[in-house]
Order: sequence, then structure tokens, then C-alpha cells
Amino acid sequence: MRIKISTIVFTLFLGSCAFNQKLSLFDTCQFPINSPYPGGVLSIDIKNIDFDSNTKLNTEGLASSICKYSLYQSKIFIPIPLDFKSEKVEVKQGGALLNSNKIFDKNYRESRITISNNDYVSPGEELQPRIRREYRLSQEAKNTYTPIKLKDWAMIEPAKGQISSEFGVRRFINNQPRNRHSGMDIAAPEGSEVSAPLSGEIIIASNFFYKGNVIYINHGGGLVSSYSHLSQIKIKNGDKVKKGDLIGLIGQTGRVTGPHLHWEVYLMGVAINPEIFLNGSI
Repeated sequence: MRIKISTIVFTLFLGSCAFNQKLSLFDTCQFPINSPYPGGVLSIDIKNIDFDSNTKLNTEGLASSICKYSLYQSKIFIPIPLDFKSEKVEVKQGGALLNSNKIFDKNYRESRITISNNDYVSPGEELQPRIRREYRLSQEAKNTYTPIKLKDWAMIEPAKGQISSEFGVRRFINNQPRNRHSGMDIAAPEGSEVSAPLSGEIIIASNFFYKGNVIYINHGGGLVSSYSHLSQIKIKNGDKVKKGDLIGLIGQTGRVTGPHLHWEVYLMGVAINPEIFLNGSI
């Protein structure tokens, strides 16, 4: 299967890098929607940017991408990390301030769970090489950038079920603070189908210690998604998938307390709320 393409192009660059490349014209830049909070994405309308200039476009060190939708109008997409502390983000070109955006605080709730298997709470030294290797692989996967032109950035929900844990939750496992919840959990019976929410290419289809059976999909333009704790994986590395294709079945492999899908979405390596990309409500 081939990824459908159109004239849409997302061009990745770091906020502190020079940008001197022309961008193709296209019709719309609807996704991701503007969500100015930690774990969201800034979608900023900018007019008359000189893309041929060697002057640096600065977004305060945050990653960003440009979506040009008319001769004189563009959008800058800036994913906001969950641990972002500033109250605003300024976009500058040279010494000129192009835009200033307020970042709103978001009240993420706490979640406290109990894991009885101590290997998943305090894994021993013999497990550390595997955990480090899988962490490196997941970091490489979520930072994948492929400059392909995608027609469609609006996602469908990957599984039918109930949201059992939303994105951004402050987690405690056996009363110990852990990393923030970087995805959305969808609870459903074991064996329920998991579908690709968007076209892409499989870059990981494997078994990880914490994630269990896991899949990473590269959608292009710095957009990557992952699906953890599967009972079965129905695809393999390098496969091309279309939106709606079956990729796996919900399970409870890895560190879990019951059957569910843990769904993550990364934009330019930054974990963001998957709901931002959903075409309609989950």
C-alpha cells in the first residue's frame, strides 16, 4: 500500500535554526488545531514571512514546522512539551517580533495505581540492558522525520472503548511519582481491534518490557504514533498502512493493570494530546 500524497508539505526545523527554503503552496492547514497549553500545539497564522531570508526564525528553542497555504499566508505549528513552564511563546525573525502567544495552564489530574509485579516497579540489574535498548529505540522512533507530503492529517480513533486514563495525567505507581502519562488509554475487552488512525509506515512492531507488544507508525512530516500492550501484532516492520487498516488487537502485555490500548502521538518528538488530531470526538 502506498501513502497518498497531495500538495501539502510540512517542513521541519528547530526554532533556533536558519530557514532558507521555499515551501510549496496548498489549500489548507487545518490540523493540528490550536491548543495553547503544555501537551498541546500552537497553530499560529503568520503573513508575509520571507522564506528566502537567511535570517533565523526563532521559536524560543522549541521545534516547529511551517504550513504554507497561500502566497502570503502560513501557519507555524509549535508542539508544547508537558513540562513547559513559560507563560508565552514568542516567534521572531531576526530582531522582529512576528507573534506572541499566551500559554494557558492545564490542570492534569493525578492517577494512583498499584502494580504487584515488582519487576515492573523496580526492575533488577539483569533487565536494565533491555530497558535501555528499548528506550533508545523508542526515542529514535518518536523523533523520526520523513519529508513526505500527506493529504490527510485528521485521525480516526484507533479503537472503540472507554477512555480509562487521559493524556497528561500525573502518575503514581505504588505511591511513587513516575513520568507523566504521555498518551491516552482506551479500555476495551482483550482481542478488540486496533486500527491505524492515519496512513503511514510501520517503523517498530516488537515486544518491549514496559510497553508489551508495541507498534510505532511514521506518518511523515514529524508525526509519529504508537500503540502499546497489544495481545497480537498484525503487521511487521516496513509495512505501509492506510487509515483504518487493522494493525493489532488490544491486550494486557507489559506493565498494565488490565486490557487497554495505550495510544501516543508525537509531533517532532514531542508528546502531544492525541485528541488534537481526532476528526470528531472520541
